[in-house]
Amino acid sequence: MENKKLQNMMILNGKDIGISRIKLDKSDLLIFDKSGTYCFQVCVYYSWKEINKAKIGEKEKIDFNEYILHENEEPALIWPTEFYIEKTSDGALYFYFKFENMSKMATYMNARGAFDITLNSFEARAYIDYKDAVNGSIIYEF
Repeated sequence: MENKKLQNMMILNGKDIGISRIKLDKSDLLIFDKSGTYCFQVCVYYSWKEINKAKIGEKEKIDFNEYILHENEEPALIWPTEFYIEKTSDGALYFYFKFENMSKMATYMNARGAFDITLNSFEARAYIDYKDAVNGSIIYEF
């Protein structure tokens, strides 16, 4: 992954929170932060046909079914302001998601209706290479 733009990253409220793990299977893309506090989940199950139709080198906007940010395993539904996938080769995908003005758009699915922090912005990038698949999943540990 020489191209700097393809580097994996997770930024919450302008702060790089790092990535400890990325997992892609037929149902979800999951990106876990370094501290183990946050997990970003994208439901990809219904979009594989669109993902597979993407042309190499072109950014494709694909609306996924759900985007969920978890804090300490408590979820909030969020909606991206910018998103795309890019097929970088026949066997590699780049996912990009950006969320802004989240305090107005997040739907918390916990009893207190909030997270420990105020959500303002979130950004995630994940580079996936199909050659790394094992038993139907791709898992990267960092």
